[in-house]
Amino acid sequence: MEERISTKKAAVYVMAATLISKVLGFFREILLGSQYGARYVTDAYLISTTIPLVLFSSVAAAISTTYIPVYSELRLDKGKDEAINFTNKLLNIIVLASTVLAVLGMIFTKPIVSIIAMGFKGETLELAVKLTRITFPMIVFIGASHVFTGFLQSNNEFVIPALTGIPYNIIIIIMLLFSDLVGIYGLVYGTVAGIAMHVVIQIPGLKKKDYRYTRMLSLKDPYVKNVAFLALPVVMGMAVQQLNALVDRMLASGLPEGSISALNFANRLNAFVYGVFSSSISVVVYPLLSKLNAENDMDHFKKTLVNGLNVITLLLVPISVGAIVLRQPIVSVLFERGRFDQRATVMTASALMFYSLGIVFYGYRDILNRTFYSLHDTRTPMLNGIVAVAVNVLLNLILIRFMQHSGLALATSISAIAMTFLMFVSLKKRLGSIGWSNILLVFIKSTIASAIMGLVVYVLNNFAASHLDSASRIVSLIVLGLVIGAGMLVYFVLIYLFKVEELSWISGVIKNYIKSKGREH
Repeated sequence: MEERISTKKAAVYVMAATLISKVLGFFREILLGSQYGARYVTDAYLISTTIPLVLFSSVAAAISTTYIPVYSELRLDKGKDEAINFTNKLLNIIVLASTVLAVLGMIFTKPIVSIIAMGFKGETLELAVKLTRITFPMIVFIGASHVFTGFLQSNNEFVIPALTGIPYNIIIIIMLLFSDLVGIYGLVYGTVAGIAMHVVIQIPGLKKKDYRYTRMLSLKDPYVKNVAFLALPVVMGMAVQQLNALVDRMLASGLPEGSISALNFANRLNAFVYGVFSSSISVVVYPLLSKLNAENDMDHFKKTLVNGLNVITLLLVPISVGAIVLRQPIVSVLFERGRFDQRATVMTASALMFYSLGIVFYGYRDILNRTFYSLHDTRTPMLNGIVAVAVNVLLNLILIRFMQHSGLALATSISAIAMTFLMFVSLKKRLGSIGWSNILLVFIKSTIASAIMGLVVYVLNNFAASHLDSASRIVSLIVLGLVIGAGMLVYFVLIYLFKVEELSWISGVIKNYIKSKGREH
């Protein structure tokens, strides 16, 4: 019982740390827009961070994911010392490989940037090359950080890995606040330092769990080979999701100045909300699905899955509608300052609208991916992800001709919808009936409630805009908050009247969180 309580408390801390990191990350994006706007400098910076992250993050994350079951098995069979030796072998291989990749990347930076950002020319290309050459060493820290995260989580330490995003964002925020002194190069070096902090912040936790580093290296170790074998489908699955963002930026690099930046700011807005809610639901649902599958309790498995999908629907459908209706005031209030001008607001708001069309399907995708992982099936998400990328690329090439950067955002949403549909089809083949009518009914009820909410929010926002045309930023922010609050009230009243049972699940989570905070005090 004590272990269960501590696990719940850890979950609360992890969610709190994630939320703080997301808020800081969002503030970071606001500062980036304020200091550099939607200009070629911002485009070059974003490309310089995208390249090393896309090249290595998916690999490192997949290794971390598959490391955990192998470590647990090895520790059970041969003891903690052998498990730590295995950890060091894997760590040294990853650090060595990432160092070689970093050096090659620094040597061949210009052709790599020219391929990834094929529309960059002249000053923009030269700046992107210089910045990317600085950021390539990040992949060494990314690799080591993911191994350490896997080790800590395998030893029931979840809070410290969740804190890694906080110093990362703080360092970048400091660089942005002093951008007049440090410039764009200071921002890039700060980004590299922030990634390095992912490793540094985990060291005390490693010591506490009796980890000790040794220079052991073995490519023939069967457990290392097992990690590589298990990680391959997960790498492919993660890589195709990263590829969507990369393709968008490749094509956007040939559009008018600021297109990459507008896509980035709009995507960050969506990712902030979707990440907080979707990640929280996944954290709750995924371990339970894995446990129920291990117990072969498929009735409860299906019920838990349906419950998770319906909660995603209830939370993200109204957010999607709200973001579409309030896209202009949201972007204006949050970003329009300094060098982020009216033109940047219009570009970002347009991208936000089309990204928001797919936000609920991003949530479905996360739950469905984890469902297949809990069934020990990593192949299905990978194959469906590849199809989704093909759809995204095809639609990018078509829509960019008519809608420019907004077409890229729309293509991303449509590809997410297509992948979700394919995942549902695959799941039906695997599990049969899971309560599809219930899922559809909740979606319809949520959509109707969201549409009514959207109409109310539209009227309130227009009324406020007509009476507060020259209001200060603080007043505009307060008014926007009140409009959003009114919309939330209307939505949840309607959901209550529609008798959607998952509403009680959401209220239960809130009550449990309040109780846990009360026990701390």
